[in-house]
Amino acid sequence: MWYNLNTMYKYLLATSCLVGFSVFAAEVTLPVYEVVNRPLKVETRLPGRVVPISRVDVVPQVSGEILEVCFENGALVNEGDTLYKLDPVKYAAAVKNAEAKVQECKANVAYAEQSYNRHKRLLETRAVSLDAVDNALSQRDSSRAAYAAAQADLVYARDNLLHCEIKAPISGKIGSTAMTRGNYAKAGDVPLVSIVQISPIRIRFSLSNRRFLSLFGGLSSRLRDESTAKIFLANGQEHSGKGAFEYVENTADELTDTIQIYFQFENPDATLRPGGTVTVVLGSKKGEMMPTVPPSAILQDVQGPYVWVLDENNVASRRSVARGDLVDGWVFIEKGLKPGDRIVANGAHKVKRGMTVKAVK
Repeated sequence: MWYNLNTMYKYLLATSCLVGFSVFAAEVTLPVYEVVNRPLKVETRLPGRVVPISRVDVVPQVSGEILEVCFENGALVNEGDTLYKLDPVKYAAAVKNAEAKVQECKANVAYAEQSYNRHKRLLETRAVSLDAVDNALSQRDSSRAAYAAAQADLVYARDNLLHCEIKAPISGKIGSTAMTRGNYAKAGDVPLVSIVQISPIRIRFSLSNRRFLSLFGGLSSRLRDESTAKIFLANGQEHSGKGAFEYVENTADELTDTIQIYFQFENPDATLRPGGTVTVVLGSKKGEMMPTVPPSAILQDVQGPYVWVLDENNVASRRSVARGDLVDGWVFIEKGLKPGDRIVANGAHKVKRGMTVKAVK
């Protein structure tokens, strides 16, 4: 008797549930939300490399014995500082010789001018032949050419003498000298030392093409106007110098589909060393536009997070989504929704597949 009552109870319960479900599944009234994009201000951490804006290998322009090395290895130098002094004796003598040659040629030009003018006057009285006048003209022109060549030789000799003092072409940090006092430096031979610019300095890092497009539309102008950048040293300390966007490389890496981006940073304390690594924190002032939904709209099952999307007839269908960050009460959706989609905003657990949802505000 008890078995029959128990069986009947289960049957009645199952029947009532099925009837209830059929009524419930027909239509339900719930809040509906239309998906819109909102800006997500995120910061991306990227590995970066410190590279100098300028690097110069100091190569001697003239040959000579090094009389003096005028700097300390690893010191900061300013543009125009004297780095090396070479033996200037033969170059000073060459300047004296060139100056004397200029004076000689100048005197020859003066004589040739007078001679030509005299021959022209004599030609008018037919005291000299036309051939003699032409010869005087040729002598004048030759003297002028020799004078010009002598002046050029003097410039060259003076330039060689100036290069006996090797000066820093840029301001920056100098390396270790390759030659010391007493060695013979050859013109155009191996570099004596290198200088790298320290401030400002350049930071290079790579950003994926997809991220560049989503954050800045793939435009350098937007990257310049909308980006924010901070850098952290190897010990985790934030660099205090101010930075600004410089430029974007003109091609993307074929293997990684990344784009190299360059920023300039002030480096007054020389804490950023060329060749070193840093962490770049890149952000966007406007943020990345992404679909957003209220947290109550998202359900979870064994297949992952999902929402109920309504079609034009308000019929619900399940759609999987990739949820992002929760910011200011909105869940940002990385994948699965687009602006304009209509979803069940609240009470989503009451919805079944194929159910008609009557929207309420």
